[in-house]
Amino acid sequence: MQIPAHYQSLEFDRVRKLITVLAAHAGRPLRVLDFGCGRAKYLDCLSSLGCQVTGIDANPAYVAEAEAKGYSAYPSLDLLPDESRRFDVVFLSHVIEHLPPDELVEFVPRLCRLLTEEGRMVIVTPIPGERFYHDFSHIRPYLPQSIRHAFGQTGAPISYGETSLIELVDIYFFKDPYRTRLWRSFYVGGSLAKTLTRIVNATFDAVWRISGGRCGVVASWLGVYKLRRSG
Repeated sequence: MQIPAHYQSLEFDRVRKLITVLAAHAGRPLRVLDFGCGRAKYLDCLSSLGCQVTGIDANPAYVAEAEAKGYSAYPSLDLLPDESRRFDVVFLSHVIEHLPPDELVEFVPRLCRLLTEEGRMVIVTPIPGERFYHDFSHIRPYLPQSIRHAFGQTGAPISYGETSLIELVDIYFFKDPYRTRLWRSFYVGGSLAKTLTRIVNATFDAVWRISGGRCGVVASWLGVYKLRRSG
C-alpha cells in the first residue's frame, strides 16, 4: 500500500516509534490518554502497541465509536473515573490550534496534573502556512516557542501565562509535498492546463515519497515534554 502524500502519515509513523521506545523504557504497558481522540485512529494504533488507552472527545458520536470498539472514552475530563486519572502519556494530536490562548493556558496545566512523575506530554500541531486556515475551526497556530514561553521558560521579556511547568525533551518537524495551490490552473482553466498542473503535483508527490518526506514544506511539529521538577 502506497503511503499517502500527506504530512500526517509521517506524524503517525513517528508516534508509533515514539510510543514503542517509551514503552520499552518503562518495561510495562503504558497508560495513555488521547485527548481529542476523534475517530479512534490513535486509540487503535496505541492499543495495538499494548498500551492501555483512554479517549476524550467533545463529539459524542466519536465517543460512542470508541466505546463500540471496546475503549474507555469520555466526552469530558470531568467524567474520568478517579482511578483513571494518572497517565504515562497525555497525547494531543491537532488539538491546541483549536483553542485560544486564554483557554490553552488553563488547559495544559490541567492535563499536566494527570501525568505520572515521569510521564510525557506529546503535542502534535500544524505550522502556520497557506493550508492552516483552510480549516475554519483553527483559532491560531502555536509554535514550539509559544509553548516554551507560556509553560516552560521563566523570565522571558514577552510571555503569556508564564509558568515553569513543562520542559521540551524532543521535537520533530514534518513536511507536506510541495503544491501548486497558488496557481490559477489548480482551480480553474482549460483541460490542458489542469492536466499539466496534475502532472506537476504528481511529480512533487513522487519526490516527497522518494525522499522519505524530507523534500517539501514544513507543515507540522511534534513536541515531547516532561514535567519540570521544582528546585
